[in-house]
Amino acid sequence: MAASAVLLFCLPAAPLAQPWPVIGGNVVSALVGAACVQLGDPLWTAPLAGGLAIAAMAALRCLHPPGGAVAVTAVLGGAAVQKAGLWFALAPVGVNSVLMVLGAVAWNNLSGHRYPHVQPAVRPPEQKAGFAREDLDAALDNYGETLDVSRDDLASILADTEQRAAERRARQQTCGAVAHPLPATLSPEMPLAAARALLLRHGEPALPVLDSEGRPVGVLSMAALVAVGGAATRPLPARARRATALLFGRDTAPTVGSLVEMEFVALRDNAPLAALLARFHDGAQQVYVVDAEGRLTGIVRPQDLLAGLGGDVLETAA
Repeated sequence: MAASAVLLFCLPAAPLAQPWPVIGGNVVSALVGAACVQLGDPLWTAPLAGGLAIAAMAALRCLHPPGGAVAVTAVLGGAAVQKAGLWFALAPVGVNSVLMVLGAVAWNNLSGHRYPHVQPAVRPPEQKAGFAREDLDAALDNYGETLDVSRDDLASILADTEQRAAERRARQQTCGAVAHPLPATLSPEMPLAAARALLLRHGEPALPVLDSEGRPVGVLSMAALVAVGGAATRPLPARARRATALLFGRDTAPTVGSLVEMEFVALRDNAPLAALLARFHDGAQQVYVVDAEGRLTGIVRPQDLLAGLGGDVLETAA
């Protein structure tokens, strides 16, 4: 009973300390022990009772380590126990087990430990960490030992460990460590035709526009170029101004500066990766990185962040 109390009050989340293993394991073991008493010499019936009790508890899925002691006690407990016979399993074993479980329910819930233990409501590990359920099953099969922790609890612990480790690495690294150089940049004076050619050549949906000192002033996207359209779609006054400019030798072809978009998501190169996670969570598809003087040094996309963290799949940083 004392050994059962250790499990109930110190390890309430253990599978072997749940109500059915405690009550069922103790009562079944007591029945086995009481039956073995009738077989003769305690020298060999005591270990027999222990072995049979283990087999019975395993078969009934109520394995409880103190049950082995209960079975042996039924054999070695003396005349009073032997006289009680099968009633020994009811009182004191069964009654004591039920009372201890009720005490454990009250104590653990008052002290903040849910009992009986309920599996945590977490997402499947394959949605939160870098392993799937079949990976955990294979690892447990390869381990080849019985663990006093449930499979779902173990999956939750491992997934939470991976998550915390990835967030720790994210806090230790900086944006500059995972940024890579841009394939090209634009200037406000660049003709739209040249900008369009750069966007097409590098397959970029948008490119940053930098001033003469290398500081970003905005971006030019392919969507903005498409929205402008060709000359045939311009309104008549705009076409007239264009024709007049060409006639008198003053080509007023639109430049990048006329279409620059001010939406520009940027972070300092020494900012932690957790800041990047927050930007991507807010919907950013790419984040530009600048130095202390505000000059553009690189760009980070979600795949760059994952590669920098060794392939860990992260949720948003706290």
